[in-house]
Amino acid sequence: MNLPTITPTQQTILTLLYRYRFLERKHIQQFLGHTNKSRTIRWLKDLREKQYIDWIYDADNSSSKSTPAIYFLSTNGIRQLRQRGYPEAGLRKRYKDNDRQQDFINQCLLLADCAIHLEAKNTNPDDPVHYDYVVESDYLDPENAYAFLAESEFAHPSLAFTKTIEGDDERATYFVELFDITTPRYMVKKKTKNYVEYLASDEWEEAQQEYADLSDEPPIILIACPTLAEMIYAKRYAKRQLDDLWDDQVPENIKIRVSTIDKVKTKGMTAVIWEDV
Repeated sequence: MNLPTITPTQQTILTLLYRYRFLERKHIQQFLGHTNKSRTIRWLKDLREKQYIDWIYDADNSSSKSTPAIYFLSTNGIRQLRQRGYPEAGLRKRYKDNDRQQDFINQCLLLADCAIHLEAKNTNPDDPVHYDYVVESDYLDPENAYAFLAESEFAHPSLAFTKTIEGDDERATYFVELFDITTPRYMVKKKTKNYVEYLASDEWEEAQQEYADLSDEPPIILIACPTLAEMIYAKRYAKRQLDDLWDDQVPENIKIRVSTIDKVKTKGMTAVIWEDV
């Protein structure tokens, strides 16, 4: 099928929307590294007119004009990515993005904020710390070092990143779970227990044998909750699960940390905002 012509930069925008699902213009501009706002707006307008992308925005509603438009993939965008060999399982999910709930959209936007925060930390030439990250859509790429997470029995983090210090051979890997205000208590318990069971399983060691780039130690689990009360609950529940599984003798390299979504938003994931369980 012949699709309307778009530029290489516009193809990159489609890639970004596939990876993060929902993005504001500011996200796209930051990921592209462009300072020209009007040019980015023209690219997005052209993509919308050619049905590569769609947006959530009511131009006729005066009360919504101060709210940034939110972009997501449309039919031609999905078709173009299919021609480029993107995983069919991931593309099928994008057909349903037009009907996503606001909480799901907000979580995608927060994920983009976290990714941009990590990329910004890498731009300081005086900082010896470097971060590499992947998001859930990356797990479907068989060449990705975290492809094993697509088939994991326990762990399906919103984001995973590795912290490397220049001149230091040791690396630390983090799995990030972002709970929103609508996440029911039973799901918080289920996912928290799954991460404890993941740390006790052989999945990480088996992945290390296939992907040499993984860190030596098991990943540190970071759980961000929507309220302080939910954070306290998750912390206590995780502590009970760890103590039960290891009979109160939890190994030093098994670590779960908690914080709140507000702290992640205001200070960033790499700030001193996490409490050990």
